[in-house]
Formats: sequence, structure tokens, C-alpha cells
Amino acid sequence: MNIPLTPIRFLERTLKIFSWKIGVICEGKRFTYGAYGQRVYQLANGLKDLGVGKGDIIGYLGYNCHRLLEAYYGVPLIGAVLMPLNIRLSVKDFLYILQESEPKILFLDRDFLPQIDQIRNQVPSVQKYILLDGEEGPPWVGGSYEKLLAQASSRPPYEPGNYPFQEDDTAELFYTSGTTGEPKGVMLSHRNLYLHAMTCMAVMNISEMDVVVHLVPLFHVNGWGLPHYLTAKGGTHIMMKKFDPVKTLEIIPKERVTRLFVVPVMVNAILDQSSIKDYDVSSVESVDIGGAPPPSGMFEGFQKIFPRAIAFSAFGMTETCPAITFPELDPKLPAKTLTYRAHKTWGFPLVGVELKIVDKEGRELPWDGESVGELWVRGDMVMKGYFKKPADTERAMAEEWLHTGDLCAIGPDGSLFVKDREKDIIISGGENISSLEIEQVLYSHPAILECAVVGKPDAKWGEVPKAYVVLKEGATLTAEQIVAFTRENVAHFKALREAEIIKEMPRGGTNKILKQELRKRAREEAEEKSRR
Repeated sequence: MNIPLTPIRFLERTLKIFSWKIGVICEGKRFTYGAYGQRVYQLANGLKDLGVGKGDIIGYLGYNCHRLLEAYYGVPLIGAVLMPLNIRLSVKDFLYILQESEPKILFLDRDFLPQIDQIRNQVPSVQKYILLDGEEGPPWVGGSYEKLLAQASSRPPYEPGNYPFQEDDTAELFYTSGTTGEPKGVMLSHRNLYLHAMTCMAVMNISEMDVVVHLVPLFHVNGWGLPHYLTAKGGTHIMMKKFDPVKTLEIIPKERVTRLFVVPVMVNAILDQSSIKDYDVSSVESVDIGGAPPPSGMFEGFQKIFPRAIAFSAFGMTETCPAITFPELDPKLPAKTLTYRAHKTWGFPLVGVELKIVDKEGRELPWDGESVGELWVRGDMVMKGYFKKPADTERAMAEEWLHTGDLCAIGPDGSLFVKDREKDIIISGGENISSLEIEQVLYSHPAILECAVVGKPDAKWGEVPKAYVVLKEGATLTAEQIVAFTRENVAHFKALREAEIIKEMPRGGTNKILKQELRKRAREEAEEKSRR
């Protein structure tokens, strides 16, 4: 028997078993799964009434909200493709993405009306703009989300299993942040998403008792897996419009939150709250710190405040739904083993994932924990390809492996160790220097809040490592002291040659530090020096 593999089946199961249970909490509103399911069906039927069908792209430009969670099921249910847009992108990026993807409908929050108004005449594909919040909008907005639902049927648009799509059809389209070039649309199929969720459930031990607050935006690589596997198990979603560390600390005891999925900058913000010890965070059992390598000491600092939680890192990327590896953390394991897996590795390949590391000639390297090469991935959750970019797809998936661009080592037990991004390696005097290694050392300094290390052009050495550093409030530290600190803690040839203290880091749409901006700045400094 072959039944289409689609995340829609997760919702169908949960509506049968957990329709009575609170499934979604958002801005003071509480929805049972039954009520949530009705709204999903109303959205699907409302879109059908607007003429949306198989393959049509539906854009969503808004914050974390129950409406976005509804779109995760209501849009693909009718064979359409959900495209959540990164709210932090520039107007230029919005224009590029909308022109390439050609969405038929664009849902948007009131806050983004001015940006879209600037470019809407250049996006002829959009037949209707629908306001997510409120009823009133400018004349070019063609109605509201709630009105669309109110006018639509709450019955399933199709009988279970009689879907208007195939499992290999695209269900979701996510654009990369474009930090190294034009944004690329990653096509994820129903099959990709279903099997990714199944393997995550196998290793994460998600249950109906789990309560998760969505701190990472659902357009972000660390956010979009949860709507599938948490729904499948009947857990509770708490939607937070914008990340706020104090609000997070208030929600945890109020709703008895069990799991957090965060990025390092969020952890720093939470731990930096002077009132943190006033909150009961004993309900939190696990904390997945993703998006970037956690700074040295972050795990230990978090464990002191969240004594019952196990903090760890897993690894993934936009092109893989996103998870690739996860540290399997069975509580019956010895404490030493648990700590090693959680804090020293990025986990094992998920079920259905194959990994290998290769040198520059494409030769496979041994799993000895020492050999470093580019990570190649193959598995059920690897994307269909890049939207309208066959050449980029062919390059990224040559030889039927996804070439990640990440430099890694793999231990004899299959543990992954991420060393750096290939483009972030600094080559100085013929030696390869990991910017990540230096950054980890810098983060161990008590006065440093954030840092980024890049290669600065140098006439003698080719490149030398330079750090850009943001200090903690009230901290006093000089650039010379920063350089000296690295000389004390890494091999001499890896130590910083320069450091510069700045007020804030340049950031991209997903809040990542834009190293290419810092590299450009360092390059311009070197060119200016050579002209003197």
C-alpha cells in the first residue's frame, strides 16, 4: 500500500486524537486543535475560492502568529506552495524574490505595507494582497485574513488521502538570506517534509506533553521543522510575535514550557537578564542552540540557570528541511557521555541521512575525528533543488550529494564536528586558520559580547586574522588586550594580528552576522593602507 507522504497526514491524525487539546497559544488567544483545524480548512477553502490551485505560490510576510501556523497546513493542503518571507530583508530583496517566485497571493502584516507599496507595481503576478491584522487597509489591499476565513467552509476541502498533489510536489519554498549572492529559493517537497519530521520525532522523543514557544521566526531555518513534528505528536505551540527575553522568561513558568529552540544571540539575551533568577524555569527539559556555533562557556552558563534542561547543538541547513545531525541524548546514558555528545559534538546523522567529508579533489576522508574536509550530505530530507536555478542546483547536488560548503570532521562513532564555513577559512602564509576557532576563544573572555573574525589582505602573509568585537555594556577592553588574549590561548600563527571594537555587528535577514560586510571593510582598510 502506497499512501502519499505529506505533512498533511500529521494534522489529520492530530485532529482525530487531540481535537480537544489546546494546540496553539498566540497573543492571549488559545485554540484547541479542533478549532485550529477548522481554521486551516477555512484558509484552504478560502484560497480555493480565490482560484488558487496546484503549484500556485502563496507568499506570507508577517511575524510568528497562529495565522502563519495555519498556513503551514492550509496552503499545501490544496496543492499550493507556502513561501514565508524573511521580515528582515530589504525592499530590494523583497522585489527580487517576488519577481522570481511570482506569488499569486501575498498575505502581509500592516507593518510591511510601506515596503510592499514601493514595489507592488513591479510584481504583476500578485492578484490579491491580504492584510493579516485588522480589517482596514489601503485601497490596493484586497481584504483581510479573518474575513477570508469567515466566508469559507470549515469542512476539509478533500477527503483524506485524495490529495490534489503528489508527494514529490513542492510544498514549501524558503529563500536563503542571500549573504553570499542573490537569494535562492529552496524547494521542499511533501515527501522531504514528511520524512524529515518522522526522523526528528525518532531522535527527539517529542510527545503530547511538550510545550514549545516559537522564539525563532518560522521563516528561519531553525524554526520551520517544528510546525510538522510538534503538531504530529499533539504538542502545544506558543507563538511569540517577536523575541523578547523578559517575555520568554514570563511565558516559561506560566505555560510550563518544556523545550526551547534558540540561536546564540537569544541565549545571550536571556542569560543577560538580571532578574532571571526570579523566574521558575524548572519545566524546561531541553534547549537546542542552533544557527551558529555556541560560544565557549554558553552551555555551562545555561545549565546553571536551567538546571533540569540539557542544552545541546544540532546541525542543519535550509536545503535539508533543516536537520541533518542530532545528538541522541537518552537519559539512561552515563552523564559523561551525555555531556560529551551535547556540548562537544553536533550529533550523529539522522536516520535516513548519509554523510561524508571530502578533500578539494573530491576524495573521501576517513572518519577519524581529525581529517577535515567539505561535508557532503545525502538523504530523504535533501531539497528538490533551487527554484528556477537549474545550474545552481546541479552544482550544489553534483554526484548526487549535496555539497554543503561546511568544513567538518567526523569521529569514528559518527559524531559531527563543524570546523568552519569553507569561505570563512583564513589562509595566512600557507596555513589554514579557522575563524571559528579564534571566535570560540574570544567568546570565553568575560568582557566580549559578540565577535567575528575575518581574513584581512596582507602583502606579506596573503591574509591575517582580524577580529571585530562588540563589548558587553560597561566593559573596558582595548584592541591590544584582545590580540594579546588570543596569543595566550591559541597557537601563535593562529593568533589575531588586529582587533577593532565596534558598537554593533552588521546583520542579515536571519540575524546572522554578515561576515562578507566585515571582509569588505577589512579589504578596504588594506587597500587604503597600501595607497599611503
